[in-house]
Amino acid sequence: MLKKMPIRLRLTVMTVALLTVCCVGLTLILNFSAIRMATIIDAAAVSPALEVGEGGWIEESTPAASSSMTPSVSSEASQKAKIDFRIQSIIYMLLVIGIGGLLTYYLSGKALKPLNTLNGQVKNINVHNLSETLSVPPTKDEIAELSLTFNEMTDKLNNAFMMQQRFSASAAHELKTPLAVLQTKVDVFKKKKIHTTEEYDALINVIENQTKRLRGLVASLLDMTNMDDNHEQSSICVKDIFEDIISELSHIAKEKNITMTLDCDNSFVFGNTDLLYRAFYNLVENGIKYNIDGGKVEVIVNRLSMEQVSIKVKDTGIGIADEYKKEIFEPFYRVDKSRSRQMGGKGLGLSTVDSIIKKHNGTITVTDNESNGTCFNVILNIGSTAKQVLN
Repeated sequence: MLKKMPIRLRLTVMTVALLTVCCVGLTLILNFSAIRMATIIDAAAVSPALEVGEGGWIEESTPAASSSMTPSVSSEASQKAKIDFRIQSIIYMLLVIGIGGLLTYYLSGKALKPLNTLNGQVKNINVHNLSETLSVPPTKDEIAELSLTFNEMTDKLNNAFMMQQRFSASAAHELKTPLAVLQTKVDVFKKKKIHTTEEYDALINVIENQTKRLRGLVASLLDMTNMDDNHEQSSICVKDIFEDIISELSHIAKEKNITMTLDCDNSFVFGNTDLLYRAFYNLVENGIKYNIDGGKVEVIVNRLSMEQVSIKVKDTGIGIADEYKKEIFEPFYRVDKSRSRQMGGKGLGLSTVDSIIKKHNGTITVTDNESNGTCFNVILNIGSTAKQVLN
């Protein structure tokens, strides 16, 4: 019953119930004490007076003398006074309960007014005005804290919706481009009735390339959505992962005359080997792709504490401007779109890296390298199993 009532009415009912219990108890105690005191007074009023006679003996005085010395109170008047006291005490009790209930209802309405205001503002929030913040009351109470918390939540929701909209628009654009190329090539091909072998080969080559691009894009999207399905985790030696990555990418680095170095201790982390391999492979590959000829890619791994491992991937490439550093981890985001497409990028690499690192309760940030280029700094937790290996 109380759960279905408004908070204001609920507070009033609870306060009235508490007042009723207190007032009834107090009234019973007062009536009991008053009746007991009245009985004692009556007994003292009707008792015969005693006097001291000659020789020190205490003698009972005569009724006439007693009546003259101690005024008596009639039993009827005493009973009437008791009844009047009970009635008056009950009336006062009801008045106290009633006035207390009304004051509680009034004061609770004043106290809950900011909450009603907050409720009205929240009702007007929808997906189109998530960026609007609620007014925070000047009082430093729970309602003000609730308003601040709600504003923080709407900010996060707004960012999530904006990111989802950008993702949808970018995904549609990425899928539309190869489809448009295919449609254009097919339309041009259909305009001619007779085709040479070279024209057939050119069309097949375009279809093959664009289909390969679509398959790669769809595969990357599926990898991002199915990333949580892989739960196999173990203790991993970071040095082994980077040695395999550098060995696999050595031919690409050799083509661009890129020097790769590895400065790694024997740190262990706890996680999924395949996911971490994919994340670090992407970082090192980007360091090679977007580097200058004759540049350098440096990997530095060391333990920060008993709980964390620092992994830095530095390059001497083109670098990333400060205004782009916050957006590069969003899906389909490219700093240089034409350059990324020429190198076969889909714009999902760093977004996948960010998702993998967050899945392992880590953080990834990007800063400028001291000698030009970019530095990706990854912080991973060692994990209890890795601690046992180290110890």
